[in-house]
Amino acid sequence: MNLIKAALLMSAFVVLSMAHDADSSTDSWDKWLECAHLGARASAKLLRGAVPAVRTLYLCVDFEPIRNSESRYLQSLRNLYEFLKSTVYEKHSCLLDPLKGAANVLRPFVERLAKLSCIES
Repeated sequence: MNLIKAALLMSAFVVLSMAHDADSSTDSWDKWLECAHLGARASAKLLRGAVPAVRTLYLCVDFEPIRNSESRYLQSLRNLYEFLKSTVYEKHSCLLDPLKGAANVLRPFVERLAKLSCIES
């Protein structure tokens, strides 16, 4: 176990020394950290809005879960499948509002990431 820790520590030193040798290493690290920070903020904001979006979708689809004596895992899997099937095939118009909401939440972050050249094409 100590050998693995030593190998990881040596690998970190090699990576840091290679980054230190680069002429604009601090700028690239700062850019990478800012891009990672923006990505984390975008993910957090999207996750914060996920529960209300799923609740809205659930009410729009008007889904009634199946209750039976199967195991909890199989019952949950079956209910999820039935929910997705009814959403996609029967009431696909209900998907538009949550998807528009997600796009509106992500728009400012994607624009900022594009300005910073974090997203490569």
